[in-house]
Amino acid sequence: MDRLKDKVACITGAGSGIGRASALRFASEGAGVLVTDLRGDAAEAVVREIEAAGGKALAMAVDVGQEDQLAAMIERTVSHFGRIDILYNNAVNTSGKGKADKDFLAFDTERFFDVVRVNVLGGVLASKMAIPHMLRQGGGSILFTSSTSSLGGDVAQFSYGGSKAMVNWYVQTIAATFGKHGIRCNAILPGVIQTPAQQAWANAEMDAAFLDIHNVPRLGKPEDIAALALFLASDESAYINGTLMRSDGGMSCTVPYVQVVRNLLTTKGA
Repeated sequence: MDRLKDKVACITGAGSGIGRASALRFASEGAGVLVTDLRGDAAEAVVREIEAAGGKALAMAVDVGQEDQLAAMIERTVSHFGRIDILYNNAVNTSGKGKADKDFLAFDTERFFDVVRVNVLGGVLASKMAIPHMLRQGGGSILFTSSTSSLGGDVAQFSYGGSKAMVNWYVQTIAATFGKHGIRCNAILPGVIQTPAQQAWANAEMDAAFLDIHNVPRLGKPEDIAALALFLASDESAYINGTLMRSDGGMSCTVPYVQVVRNLLTTKGA
């Protein structure tokens, strides 16, 4: 498979979950991949997996909340591989410093800015640094991992959900600003994905409740998002720009009360 043959990708937050699955998939399709993660050992482990399968990759420890580290990341990509065709801004901060996001009346500004620093500013600055290289090459593909949390109001995660709504705006703005120069920018909005992070806080009861509001027979896997990322990174999606593409098992395709009706119909049918 050569859908990314001769292309170079830089992926943040690639030491586990969606980022790891995307790095493995991109490399399997012919891309050279800079695998970055806050934990350098995790990035190195993914590189070993890629190399064992015959792919090309390089590991780098990167805190996307630090501008100098982002600059070094883009520079390392170009100096090692000779170019950058794909930037996948996947790193995420779901918790942040400060108080828990469970009470709006106790909204914590420290937490808000800590989450936004990684989820929004990190990707925006990385894009700013990668775009000049893409312009010289005649094009490129920038991806962001957003979230279905960005699509509506919530009763918690006030900083996280808000940060992902900000991501959506920047995705469409980058697409509008640089689309005519051959640079595309798109966002993936995952639903409930069974990453190591999700499995660390969820339990069987919660997974069953999540599955109840899905319109597919299972929860998502990191590989599901990696498959969509591959398509958006490749030339197959050359006519797609500025999209906020959901991959949530149909969770957001219904009216809010559909599961109530489904349960009632099931009960009556019995």
